Amino acid sequence: MTPPDLPVDVRTQLNTACDRAVVEIVRLLCIQRVVAIGKYSECRARDALKDCDVDISVLMHPSPANPAANKGWSERAVAQLTQAGLMHYLQ
Repeated sequence: MTPPDLPVDVRTQLNTACDRAVVEIVRLLCIQRVVAIGKYSECRARDALKDCDVDISVLMHPSPANPAANKGWSERAVAQLTQAGLMHYLQ
């Protein structure tokens, strides 16, 4: 079950708890860059971290619901991480 499939009240509670946690972690660890996997997590990260000085990059989510995302996902991920200037952290 994905978050959009949850009842609104449950999704709101889940988002509130997760948003609080991600903000605490970003501040505690002085994180400067967050990589969101998929559009949903990008939206959540942008909303939760709007008052934090953090850059947000996005990778396509390799979801079974998105067949295009599953074709050559590794290559796309490397390209997106390279474009975001993050590949040197992974090599």
